[in-house]
Amino acid sequence: MPKWKRYLWFFYLYFRYDFPEILRNVRRTIWNKRIKLWWYRLFLRKSEFDKSLDTDLDALMVMNKKEQEAYFKDIFERRLKAHNRDLAEEDHAREN
Repeated sequence: MPKWKRYLWFFYLYFRYDFPEILRNVRRTIWNKRIKLWWYRLFLRKSEFDKSLDTDLDALMVMNKKEQEAYFKDIFERRLKAHNRDLAEEDHAREN
C-alpha cells in the first residue's frame, strides 16, 4: 500500500470511529456530568424511586475514580433522604 493511501486510511478511521467518540465524551462531560447532575442535586425528590436517583452510566464513563466515589456517596445520601421522607409521609398518612 502506498504511503498516501495509508494516510488516507488512517484519516478515514479517525473520522469514522475516534472523532465521534470524542464528541460523545464532550457531550457526556458537559451534559451528563455537569448540568444534569447539578439539576438532580438541586432539590430533594418526592419519591425514592425518582429517575434522578438512578445511576447515570454516561456520567460515570467520563469520571475518574475520585469523582465516582463522590458520585456514589452523593447518590446514596440522596436516596436515603428520599427514603426517610417516604417513610415519614407514610407514618403521617397512617396517623390521620
